Amino acid sequence: MTENRGEFMSAKRLALIGLAVALMVVSAKISVPFVPVPMTLQSAVVLFFACYLGAADSLIAVGIYIVLGLIGVPVFASGGGFDYVLKPSFGFTLGFLVSSLVCGLLYKRSATNVRKILTLALGTVSIYVVGIVYFLSLKVFYLGGAIDFWNVLLTFWIMFIPSDILKAAVCFVILKRIPEKIR
Repeated sequence: MTENRGEFMSAKRLALIGLAVALMVVSAKISVPFVPVPMTLQSAVVLFFACYLGAADSLIAVGIYIVLGLIGVPVFASGGGFDYVLKPSFGFTLGFLVSSLVCGLLYKRSATNVRKILTLALGTVSIYVVGIVYFLSLKVFYLGGAIDFWNVLLTFWIMFIPSDILKAAVCFVILKRIPEKIR
């Protein structure tokens, strides 16, 4: 993104950040209910905007989204409010920050399609790593009880792999179709 000299943020940049936030909200509401976390289209939106906008602007968009949810605006898949930090899905929401950073830094620097696909995969995996570690921490330090690590992997990651492959593929195709001068 290019900026005018002396201007903190261009109107185009602000609009794209706002669009990213709005689409994260909408994609949170398009969900397939799973227990304990719903399957949403949010990861696709995060991946797309991280690759399109870059790390800084996508981090701003995800940060705004998280702050809106924590102050009580019902933007998350299951509502909003500060108590959302105790829900199993909040770790995945935090994972959006890491995914934005990873994809935002690596995608445009990736010279080949294989590297771009690997960047999308790494962005997706980063969401799961943060989400699963957050859930395990919540389980151990807040809820108490035993942890069945393989059940956690099955519940929080393995069952979502097919949809994540599809979402990353759609992002890749859309990003490839955007003309270079618009990027």
